[in-house]
Amino acid sequence: MNTKRFSTDINLDDEHEVTEFIRTLGNQSARQIAKQLNFHGPGSVKAAGKLSAYAWNKFTAIKCRREGKIVQAQTYELICDTLYRRDIQPNIECW
Repeated sequence: MNTKRFSTDINLDDEHEVTEFIRTLGNQSARQIAKQLNFHGPGSVKAAGKLSAYAWNKFTAIKCRREGKIVQAQTYELICDTLYRRDIQPNIECW
């Protein structure tokens, strides 16, 4: 039985998918993102906000790695790991 409240087929660890997420949803509010992802009910806005935070941090980590800023990239990746473990994995069926 799936106990996760939300589901998305977006893989924010994929460079192309995270770039597309930022391009299409990155400047929207968490409420707007929840609506676009078809998240409804209690916790939907918070879940969408966590996905957005993950996407922005992953996007920045990828950019840092491209620029050779490995230590900075690792900092952003650690933020992603924490967001995923604490907020995304327990609540959202995804990558």
